[in-house]
Amino acid sequence: MRCSICGAKLRNDGDICTNCYKEFQEEEDLKKDTVEKLKLKRKYSIMYVLVKYTELLIIGILASVICISAGGILEALAVVGIFILVFGVLLFLEKRLSIAGKVVFYEKKVVYTFKFLGIDNTKVLKYNDIKDIKYYQTYRQKKFGYGDLCIYANGIIPGSGFVNGFQIKNVENVQESLEKISEIIGRPVKDNKRGIKVNRKKSQ
Repeated sequence: MRCSICGAKLRNDGDICTNCYKEFQEEEDLKKDTVEKLKLKRKYSIMYVLVKYTELLIIGILASVICISAGGILEALAVVGIFILVFGVLLFLEKRLSIAGKVVFYEKKVVYTFKFLGIDNTKVLKYNDIKDIKYYQTYRQKKFGYGDLCIYANGIIPGSGFVNGFQIKNVENVQESLEKISEIIGRPVKDNKRGIKVNRKKSQ
């Protein structure tokens, strides 16, 4: 007889091999793991969006001043209207993105979900399969205490589009969040030049 899942030859009677049964049991255990330990979402702040696009704001102001100096009041109003529209769209997108994605840590797994403009993506990663956890900050993010949290896996995560892992942007108090994650997954973290790296426990 052969395994009904992988096709491996079975030594004993049955319809599933030991390896497939073990994987099935692990999947069932993960499904039962529903108690949330920590939830992280993208922070939305109007002030941060304005600071993030400071260069665009300056260009709009300069363009309006030039139009007024040249006597083109209507042109200046048109420029102001265009930039108000652009920033309105940017604020709307940032708001929607803050709602679209989240990372939830449970007892044995971390789940990433992202739903935006028809995209519906879910990734599940067991803590034992986590390779690195790092965060990155731009100068402007640092001023607000935000950071991009990146979680890397040892192997390929089904549906993953981010180098065997996933990330969530603009996490509030990102350094404190890393410490909480360290406690949940039961592994120490240490600083390095690129962010935070998870130290694997040595086998006894």
